[in-house]
Amino acid sequence: MVREIRTRDREGIVTLIEATKKFSQAEIEIAQELIDICFGQPDQKDYFGYVVEIDERIAGFLLLGPTPATVGTYDMYWIAVHPDFQGRGIAQELDGFAMQFVRERGGYLIIAETSSQPSYERTRAFYLKQSYELLAQITDYYKPGDDLIIFGKKVL
Repeated sequence: MVREIRTRDREGIVTLIEATKKFSQAEIEIAQELIDICFGQPDQKDYFGYVVEIDERIAGFLLLGPTPATVGTYDMYWIAVHPDFQGRGIAQELDGFAMQFVRERGGYLIIAETSSQPSYERTRAFYLKQSYELLAQITDYYKPGDDLIIFGKKVL
C-alpha cells in the first residue's frame, strides 16, 4: 500500500536508490535534497513523496510534483523499486498511484525522463508497458553517448 513518506523513511529511501545501482552519486544527492524539501518544508507544493513499505523495509519510492509554469502537467522525478522487491507489481502500483494523484489535482499529463544507457532498458520497457509514449530523445544530453529519453502519459 502506498503511503506518504515520513522523516524516518529517509535512510530506507536512500538505501533503495543506492541498491538499484542505476543512479550516480550526484543523482542520489539530488534525491536526498528533494526528500529533505518534503520533510523540511511541509507547506511546499512542488514535491510529493510516497513509499511502499513491506516488512518494515522501503520497497518502492515515488516522488512527483507539478511542472513549473504549466497547467496540469506533472513530473515524475523518481519511481524506483528495491531490487529485493522487483517483480511484485510495486512499480505498477506506484504508477497507478501517481495517475490518481495527478487526476485528483486536475492534472492531465505525467512526464518521466530517463537515460538511453543499456542499464535503463528495463526502465524504458516499464514506461512503454504502462502506456507512456516516447515523446522526445535529446542526443548526448547527460554526456556523450547518453541521451535523455522523455516519456509522457495522459491522465484523463
